[in-house]
Amino acid sequence: MNAKDLMTPRFLRVSTEHSLREALGMVLYGEAKGYDTAGIVVIDQEGDLAGILTHAALVQGLAGEGEVPAEQVAFLQSVEVQFGKTIADIMETEMPRVTADTPVAELIFLMSRNKYECLPVMEEARVIGLVYVSDIFRAAAQLALTPETEGIVLDG
Repeated sequence: MNAKDLMTPRFLRVSTEHSLREALGMVLYGEAKGYDTAGIVVIDQEGDLAGILTHAALVQGLAGEGEVPAEQVAFLQSVEVQFGKTIADIMETEMPRVTADTPVAELIFLMSRNKYECLPVMEEARVIGLVYVSDIFRAAAQLALTPETEGIVLDG
C-alpha cells in the first residue's frame, strides 16, 4: 500500500493572495460540496505549490498574535481585524512532499513525527492528491485488524 492507494485526487485549491475571510468561505463551500477541507492546497502566482491551508492554521489566523478577548463583542472585533490577512500569512509551508509511490509505513512515520493534517502527493512539480491523517489511520487500522492478526474483536 502506498500514497497513490490512499490519496484523495479531488481537493480544493486556493491562491496565496486570497484573504482569511475568503478561505473560511471556501472551507464552508467545500464541506457543503463534499470535499475534505482539512487541507487545502495553496498555489502561488506561478501555479506552484506554496503550502497547505489547514483548519489549525485558520484558527491560528483568527486568533492573531495577541491575546484573544473572552468577551464576545471584543472577540468579534479582533477577528474582524484578522480577516484582512492573506492565506500566505497563515498557511503551513514546511511539510514533506511525497510521491505516489511513497509507502504507507513512511507516510505513518512522517505524519506521526510532525503532526501534519495532510501531505501533498507530487508528480514532478504538480500536486496530484492529498493524503490526510484520517486516510493513514484507516490504512493502519486495516493492517492491524486483519482477520489473520486475531487482534481486536468487537462484540456486537
